[in-house]
Amino acid sequence: MTQICQKFGEDFKKIRENKNYTQQYVANGAMARSTYTKFETGSIVPTITKYFEVLNNLDMSHEEFNYIHNHYHLEGKGAILYQFRAIAVNSDLNNLINVKETTMAYLDEHKDNVVQDIFNICNALIILSKTNDLTQAAPFAAKVWHRIAQLDKWYLTELHLLNNILFFFDFDTSLLISKRALVELENYNHFHEATELKLAYTMNLIYLLMENRNYNQALERADSLIILSKKNGKYRMLGVLYVRKGIILAKLNKADSKIWIQKGFNLLEALEDFSLKEELKKEILYYLNHSLKKE
Repeated sequence: MTQICQKFGEDFKKIRENKNYTQQYVANGAMARSTYTKFETGSIVPTITKYFEVLNNLDMSHEEFNYIHNHYHLEGKGAILYQFRAIAVNSDLNNLINVKETTMAYLDEHKDNVVQDIFNICNALIILSKTNDLTQAAPFAAKVWHRIAQLDKWYLTELHLLNNILFFFDFDTSLLISKRALVELENYNHFHEATELKLAYTMNLIYLLMENRNYNQALERADSLIILSKKNGKYRMLGVLYVRKGIILAKLNKADSKIWIQKGFNLLEALEDFSLKEELKKEILYYLNHSLKKE
């Protein structure tokens, strides 16, 4: 324990000196300078409140300090959470297997609900990738939902977990999760991470509403997400939204549906994302039972 304390103090001293801050400046409002000196030398351990006050004076988050303390390296649960967040961007089979193996090793020595959830999600996604059989994969996703459904409030970690398994559930459950997630995310308006989740959940909700033929609500959500996507520079998402808005307008018998679809295709062509454009053509065939004459 003394060695850990000493190392924390050394790290605080190094960071403080690199920022050209005095001990008095860093200790201000948190503790006396003489007390802070003992903290840097490892003579005392600060309370959690004092620890965060000192970090605030150093203009640093706990996450960044912990990363520096571990020699700019993630380990343990932090590494697992980082790998898991990357699944949203790269969910290929090898990546999923790597995350699953990391969680298995961690769970051999620790009991942790979130890591167990990640293990189950990886299992579900791996089975689905290998077999394309939703019925085999769904029980693993159901274990995650069973735990989280009992919670009175969802935080960002739970919202990340659920976002990865929405499509394993029936329509009503997926719709319930999406709507509640968006309500919970309203509490995180100043978090970039929450903005990313809000975009993802709203896109999922639009798809669910389209599948349920609730096109008026889908159009309302699409219009609001178009504004948010522009604001956050999410141009691939914007291209998808333009196409989906066009599909929705066509289902509502509106005259300008093809204009929106073409806008989406033009944007994706500018981004050179031709594979996504082809996927959206399949979506048009699915919903409208025809392809565009003008592409």
